[in-house]
Amino acid sequence: MTPLASLVLVWSITALWPLIGSFGMAHYSGALFATAGLVIGLLALSPWLLAKGRWRRIIARDTAPSLAMMGLCSGVATVVYISALAHTTPANAAIVAQVEVLYSAALTAWLLGERPTLKLTLAAMLVMGGTGLVMFHDLSSPRWKGDLMILCTPWLYQLSHIFAKRLPSDLDSVTLAGGRVFFGILTLAPVCAWSLLHGGRWSWSTEALGFLLLQGLLMSSMNFILWYKAIRKMELSKATTFMLSYPALTLVFSWALGRDAIRGVQIIGLACSFIGAVWTARLTQEARAHATEALPIAL
Repeated sequence: MTPLASLVLVWSITALWPLIGSFGMAHYSGALFATAGLVIGLLALSPWLLAKGRWRRIIARDTAPSLAMMGLCSGVATVVYISALAHTTPANAAIVAQVEVLYSAALTAWLLGERPTLKLTLAAMLVMGGTGLVMFHDLSSPRWKGDLMILCTPWLYQLSHIFAKRLPSDLDSVTLAGGRVFFGILTLAPVCAWSLLHGGRWSWSTEALGFLLLQGLLMSSMNFILWYKAIRKMELSKATTFMLSYPALTLVFSWALGRDAIRGVQIIGLACSFIGAVWTARLTQEARAHATEALPIAL
């Protein structure tokens, strides 16, 4: 499968994730749902992880630290994101999460030692204006709490992606996904224990287990493999730009399943944040390209 085909599948699955999480939160606590999904994902990946010495690579000295940071960052972000879906709608969650591109731009500026340009500032204002419009509209409802929680997660995903790019190039997507899931489980185990001791919700109903299986098989195994297959062979900024349109698909799915009524404020907010996010991603990509061209050539 080509990196682009992998990315298209990731785009489709990611659009479903807020809906899967929203349905799951009707039966489970956020930490339990996220961690149980990771356990299912690890079980699904196990036959492939046992082959070609992948487990040895996961715990090797040169790979384990980065994989552990990937598991930590993405694990914590997933718990917060899924827990937020108990307070906000899937469409709102997808729209507000577009601020991830701002975190990417900020990290790039910091790593390159550059100050934000006027164009980047204007693009950031578009993203913040779009997400701010959605959040401001929700101030009179309980959804604002969930929107605020979503706002705090994207930078952790960006850190996870950065650590993934630092790993040896010979690691395949299955090893990357397995390492992220394994260390994510270790990271979230204490959180799960705390949740169980403080009345965490769990259900054995057929419906609840069905959503848990979707979380584990789609989001915690297949989606990880496809994502790493894509970003290991293409620029992260290009992949991120492509993914920026998934909230529109989430909005359609959410409306079709009766989870959201499409409102004008969501359409305007999505349009503003999408335009700003694409502009920001392009400017970030240009900054990285210029920095690479400016590197001295070894003679």
